[in-house]
Amino acid sequence: MTNTKKKILVVEDDAGLREMVKSRLEKEGFDVVTATDGFQAVVTARQGDLDLIVLDLILPKMDGYSVCQLLKSSGAKTPIIILSARSSPEDIRRALDMGANAFVPKPYDAPVLVSKVREILFPGEQAKTSVAAPVAAPPKPAPVVEAPKPAPAAAVMTPPALDKAKAEREAAERRAKEEAEARARAADAERRRQEEARKTTPTPTKEELELIEEEKRLAQKRAKLQAEAQARAEAERKRQEEEQKLAAQRAREEAEAKARAEAERKRREEEERLAAQRAKEEADAKARAEAERKRREEEQKIAAQRAREEAEAKARAEAERRKREEEERRIAAQRAKEEAEARARAEAERKRREEEQRIAAQRAKEEAEAKARVEAERRKKEEERRLAEQRAREEAEAKARAEAERKRKEEEARRLAEQRAREEAEARARSEAEIKRLDEQERRLAQQREKDDAKTKSRFDGERRKLEEEERKLAERRAQFEAQVKAYADEDRKRKDEERKLAEKRGQLEAQVKAYAEAERKRREEEQRIAAQRAKEEAEARARAEAERKRKEEEERRRREEEQRAKEEAEARARAEAERKRIEEEEHKLAEKRARLQADAKARADEERKVAERRAKEETEAKARAEAERKRLEEEERLLAEHRAKEEAEAKARAEAERKLAEMRANETAKAKARAEKERQVAEQRAKLEAETKARTEAQRKRTQEEAEAKARAEALQRECEEEERKLAERKARLEAEAKARADKNRKA
Repeated sequence: MTNTKKKILVVEDDAGLREMVKSRLEKEGFDVVTATDGFQAVVTARQGDLDLIVLDLILPKMDGYSVCQLLKSSGAKTPIIILSARSSPEDIRRALDMGANAFVPKPYDAPVLVSKVREILFPGEQAKTSVAAPVAAPPKPAPVVEAPKPAPAAAVMTPPALDKAKAEREAAERRAKEEAEARARAADAERRRQEEARKTTPTPTKEELELIEEEKRLAQKRAKLQAEAQARAEAERKRQEEEQKLAAQRAREEAEAKARAEAERKRREEEERLAAQRAKEEADAKARAEAERKRREEEQKIAAQRAREEAEAKARAEAERRKREEEERRIAAQRAKEEAEARARAEAERKRREEEQRIAAQRAKEEAEAKARVEAERRKKEEERRLAEQRAREEAEAKARAEAERKRKEEEARRLAEQRAREEAEARARSEAEIKRLDEQERRLAQQREKDDAKTKSRFDGERRKLEEEERKLAERRAQFEAQVKAYADEDRKRKDEERKLAEKRGQLEAQVKAYAEAERKRREEEQRIAAQRAKEEAEARARAEAERKRKEEEERRRREEEQRAKEEAEARARAEAERKRIEEEEHKLAEKRARLQADAKARADEERKVAERRAKEETEAKARAEAERKRLEEEERLLAEHRAKEEAEAKARAEAERKLAEMRANETAKAKARAEKERQVAEQRAKLEAETKARTEAQRKRTQEEAEAKARAEALQRECEEEERKLAERKARLEAEAKARADKNRKA
């Protein structure tokens, strides 16, 4: 059989029993982790990958019932075996109802526990074992009760099993009774032995008689101390019952106070929400009125600007036409002048070449006639070479000047053509930009209205979701607080059981007193913590209300900032668009300059012809665009009129809504008066409750003081008894030594 190292959590506050169960399960090959209280068990179960939990019911901080219920309610699928001495039918039924899979009562039999663990972890292995060959019957185990399972073969809690559990509990009580009887028999045997020893020894001395009297007196004092301890335990039980009643009453009053506080908080939140809604509606009405006023002003500005732009466009078109005609006349005159200059330069070049030919002929004649003047001729040739070089330089300079003049004229013609094209493109761009601006303005107005509506709806939805989330958190916190109160009540009940058991044991009286004092201190600290937590929750509620108010202010501020940001972004986009156009124009100029350097005269003539044709075409298109623009403006004016009529209808509807809102406000005022009266009654009840709480606190303080005094007396009496017992033991030892010495002496005699 293999278990693949299944991991088991053992939850037991008794260290010896915990180690015993752990050791036995580890011997069976399981991986075992332990926990000493309920909180540690819950944390370990949620952190670790567990296969099984062995859980005690009586645990510190949180009992086994609460641990089982908490784990099962959180969706944990880990099976749970209850191992507890509280094995009454009610306890078993409650444990199974809480989600336990099986119940093993204490005192338990280790093989039974191991068998139950294997049955839950390895159901297939148990089936194989059931069909295997018969083996020797194991010793009869303690009764085990399983939780009902969905499978038909699952074990159920039957009346015979309950009878077995009851019989086992009665057997445990019988064993305890037999142990007490055995101790009594041992005491009787000791007493008989002492009597026999006294019969065999001489007549007791005076000291022995005093010792016997002292023992009797000490026994009486011990009996009296036990009676007082029982009386104190009974008084403590009654006091705890009274405290439970007071705690329950206090819990009910706190629950009522919380309910009233919650109702008050919801009422205030509702009032704040209505006030915010009214303020928002008023602000929306003002904003709509302001937007309507700005829209009308904008329409007037647009109409005036459109008229100015139309007049400017007509003036620019007329000025452009005159400028083009003037430029064409100037270019024609310049071209005629350049042609005349070119003809003059060609005539001068022809005359210069004829002169050069004549000079060359004369130079040849002079060379043939004047051989004697070789040296002079050489100098003359050098002079002629210099003149020729100078002429060549002059010719190159003339060509360069002609080429530069040609390029300058081409560049000027191209620049004029580009300027005309640029001005026409600018006029078209301005018209298109104006159209786009108007379209964009209308689109922005529509988007702004849609955005405002969406914001209003999303803000209402967000506030509603936030309120629902806060209500859910409060419900969860309330459930958690109730679970803690229940855990504290179970812990208090468990502590009372422990104190009752400790009160029955004489040897652990001092430990009982210390444990009680420590538990009482923890309980008071817990009450203080609960009070601090309640104050903290109230402070958090106030902080949330303040945060909500600040959030609304922050939303209003952000809205204003977003409007300002939108305006700045629009301005920035306009500046960026203007800068982009400027850069594009500069790039276009550079591109045109490069194109001008590569153009020639024929291209310039063709360009002028094309420019003339394009100008005629553009004038036709400009007329068509102007007509289209006029029609579009008329359509816009019609749409604006319709929009104005629609907004007037909306204004009437808003006025009707404001009238209804005023009626609602009057109703809310009446409700507020009724709530104020109810709050006054609640304040009176709260004052009465606080007075009763103070009285109960004073009674609790007196009772605590009396308990402390009783504990101090009990401790003093306990120390006195121990001191007397010690002295009595010393005297008894001394007397026994003397009796033995006398017996030895008599035996020798």
